[in-house]
Amino acid sequence: MAAVDPQTGKPKKWASAHDLRRAFGTRWAKRVMPAVLKELMRHADIATTMQFYVDQDARETAADLWREHKAAGYHSGYHSPASGGEAEETEAAPHRPK
Repeated sequence: MAAVDPQTGKPKKWASAHDLRRAFGTRWAKRVMPAVLKELMRHADIATTMQFYVDQDARETAADLWREHKAAGYHSGYHSPASGGEAEETEAAPHRPK
């Protein structure tokens, strides 16, 4: 059983050094090229970096791309595949911000 915080009565949260390392690698995987991440993570082989940090979930990647697309102000006339279901064309014409 996990230790309980005497003030809140809730289980105490903790993270191991490996948890912090994994979080670092996961966050930087979206921001730098794989070869750079390999060096940051001090992996001897790029295959390790690719297997654990670069090969991300396709739904998460699609959701990130869709969010960036919408943030840029583009309206394509398609519904987000990440919002559930398949992409569907709508009657709306594509719109680009001025």
